[in-house]
Amino acid sequence: MSSFAHRVQRMHRSVERVLANAVGAWNDGDPFGVLLDQELEDGFMDGSVTAVRKTVSLCVVNTPGIAEGSKALHINGQPCRITGPVVPDAGGWATFPIVFTEGADAGP
Repeated sequence: MSSFAHRVQRMHRSVERVLANAVGAWNDGDPFGVLLDQELEDGFMDGSVTAVRKTVSLCVVNTPGIAEGSKALHINGQPCRITGPVVPDAGGWATFPIVFTEGADAGP
């Protein structure tokens, strides 16, 4: 592994360790840190219905093959489905929407 690649890998691990507010696992593999966010969305039916939108940010190196529609991601032990495109930035991080597929909410 090149010196630069090693530094990038160390940086990703540091971000996961310091900023993560949830734990992810891909295909029942080793756990890694993720950033789980939720925000309210208003506006459905003239504002009378409120929805909660959940997004996850993670380093895609931890999730080979991840894509919209995938169901192999677990957040805080809870299965979820990816409901939007997974487009990594130049650093290898992607932010995308999810929905939890069973049980109680695994919020941050």
